[in-house]
Amino acid sequence: MISNSGADPGNETGASLSVEAHPRWSIWIDIEGFSKLWVDGGLALAGLRALMSGIYAIGNKVYANDSDRLFAHQFGDGFVIVGDFHEEALDRCVAIAVALMRHVATSGCLARAAVAEGDFADYSGCWPKEIRKEIANLQSDDTVALGSGIMTLLPVMGTALINANKLDSGNCIKGAVLTIASKDAGRIAAGLPRRVSAANSRLTMIDWVHASSRIIDEIVAQSGIGGMPPADIETAITRYVGRTPTPPSAWIAGTSEYGSLSEPLAGGRDTV
Repeated sequence: MISNSGADPGNETGASLSVEAHPRWSIWIDIEGFSKLWVDGGLALAGLRALMSGIYAIGNKVYANDSDRLFAHQFGDGFVIVGDFHEEALDRCVAIAVALMRHVATSGCLARAAVAEGDFADYSGCWPKEIRKEIANLQSDDTVALGSGIMTLLPVMGTALINANKLDSGNCIKGAVLTIASKDAGRIAAGLPRRVSAANSRLTMIDWVHASSRIIDEIVAQSGIGGMPPADIETAITRYVGRTPTPPSAWIAGTSEYGSLSEPLAGGRDTV
């Protein structure tokens, strides 16, 4: 949130950033191998379209009310999705991530995700005076002119994004995995399969391929996405690995082990 108390004297707006009393959950999710797939064209866009359509369906058909609404913001080939309030149980957050990863798999691509917590707020009041003036003149909230060009702005930021992204990027396990901090793993239902990382005990991977819960079922039924059964997901993963270029061996090993695939994936390159 933006607060005027304890303002930074070097900040001409008089606004400062303060931490929310109770952190909200967040999901960082992006398309695996997007930069390499982009060179080949359509497959990268197919994965991104699937991710966007999945978020849109869940936000409009499942969690559309003030009591459970979602906020999603795009960053390149990824999105941060943030809940509107603190939830002690992280089952809903994980269920959304699972449904989206499964939906992306229907496109021929795969996704990678992490769930964490933090604050998230509009910090546009901290922008430079000339930017705020231009925003007011244009009656816009996300673009200003750069001569005949355009600067695109994102008025929201916070540790909800930073923590989820950092959790994912700090996970040395490669592959299409769903990560949660081990200290938070006890806040998800016991029926959701998970495994502590062999490389870092502070991280736990949730088996998004075989996970099942009442909330996942509700998301699938109401949104129409994420309903692919585990056997079909495994087939989609095998098909993805068989494409050209073949993913690295470490990527294949991580996806196989932490997705508990019934048949370990074969092949793979030794370097990224």
